[in-house]
Amino acid sequence: MRRLGWRFAIALVVGVALAPAAWAQGQPQVGGTLVYAAGVDPDSLDPANTDSNPGEAIGRMMNNFLVRFDAKLRIHPDLATRWTQSKDGLTWTFTLRKGVKFHDGTPFNAEAVRYNFERFLGAEKPLKAGLHSPIIRSVDVVDEHTVRFNLKVPFAFFLNNLAHSASALVSPAAHQKWGKDLTLHPVGTGPFKFVEWVRGDHITLVRNDDYFDGKPRLETVIVKTVREDSARVLGLEAGDYDLIVRIPPEEVGRLTRGGKVRIEADQSNRALRIGINASKKPFDDVRVRQALNYAVDKDSIVKNIYQGFAAVIPTMVGPLNTGYAPVKGYPYDPVKAKKLLAEAGYPSGLKVLLWTPKGRFLKDFELVQAVQQQLQAVGVEASLQSFEWAAYLSLLKKPKDEAKHELYLIGWSPSTGEARWGIFPITACSQWRPIGSNDSFYCNKDVDGLLEKAVAATSLKERDESLRKAQELLVQDPSSIYLLATKETVGMSPKLHGIINSPLELVYVDKDTWKEK
Repeated sequence: MRRLGWRFAIALVVGVALAPAAWAQGQPQVGGTLVYAAGVDPDSLDPANTDSNPGEAIGRMMNNFLVRFDAKLRIHPDLATRWTQSKDGLTWTFTLRKGVKFHDGTPFNAEAVRYNFERFLGAEKPLKAGLHSPIIRSVDVVDEHTVRFNLKVPFAFFLNNLAHSASALVSPAAHQKWGKDLTLHPVGTGPFKFVEWVRGDHITLVRNDDYFDGKPRLETVIVKTVREDSARVLGLEAGDYDLIVRIPPEEVGRLTRGGKVRIEADQSNRALRIGINASKKPFDDVRVRQALNYAVDKDSIVKNIYQGFAAVIPTMVGPLNTGYAPVKGYPYDPVKAKKLLAEAGYPSGLKVLLWTPKGRFLKDFELVQAVQQQLQAVGVEASLQSFEWAAYLSLLKKPKDEAKHELYLIGWSPSTGEARWGIFPITACSQWRPIGSNDSFYCNKDVDGLLEKAVAATSLKERDESLRKAQELLVQDPSSIYLLATKETVGMSPKLHGIINSPLELVYVDKDTWKEK
């Protein structure tokens, strides 16, 4: 079992060790099928157009990157074996692995790398274009196994961006053939190959026997969509599933005492918030957005709903991200909330819509119900609506003039592992839906300017200072009701070994994952 060893990792819950050292691992075996019960369907299996962690987790089983994160978010070689950076920081040159092929037989080479990144820079403008288009000027093929990136500005997080899930390299031939339907026909170079996706039910992957890093041990991976927490837990106990995510906190003690299940709980960098559509009245008034933040008791939610399996955060940036600043957030102050609402012209309160998915995030529905009750206490009557995850994302991707949402539960786990990407895609004025992921239609030019300064910083001190100021400004001018960073609680059969529980809130398998027969 891979342990993160992070300072936020939980070792004990109700006096029971979650992942005891006594779990001995025998000799790795080859073969077998792993059945993985996830909470929801992915939105897409095309990495450049994936906007959800379920899609990213499955993608990491099928794809590779120029560089990759390990379990502690350190950078390692992947399809690039080494790289150099020019003194001015504007040119990065990568040497590529030889003899690698995509699952469809297309050779992996420098031209394939150029093709993938020109998707972000060209007319197609996939969903995650904002990850690279502001940074990369051009990509040159130096020779078959050498590629050069020319940047517009020096960028301290360039390698982090290359390790982002959207930067997974896909077969140019498959993209040319399928276009927007690549989501149903994904082709990477990774340890597992795509077989089928039955929406709402399962995704099947099979071993890539020609994987460049060695033949994977598992033969088949089946990812089942099981929305109800209780159904996933019961299926794990019954042996129907080998691996499940998001175990309800109240179940942890009972499951660990039984001895039939192994559990790991680690702090993720997933930040949950109630997004606020700042383009609609009354939410265009900063006093209303501030009042909503004062109205919610985050400490109570962490204690009573999550039972400690979460941490209160001051903005939308979680503590595991490089550049996170522990700025002063909003205390629970319902009196101040009522005062601000009155100043904004709502002394008798107001009525709002409050949307939530159900089964996507740990305790999501219970969380939103608690927020609903706390808002009610300050005169904000929230009408609660829940949606299936794919439909939910579709609704949130509407452009401003078509958007119906007002308040909505959403999470963001920056897959670069750094604070800028925890802010920019969901607050920048240039990233309003459908161009980017800013479904709050929030815009603060000063926040944008601070993020630009962080990008161009020539020292870590300067970079972190700009990020700190941006986070302070997001408290003064909130884009959301800031809530908490969750801890990813994963349950598995004791016969399963080598599962990856990443701080990126990605739970997946790789070539070294194996299952006792």
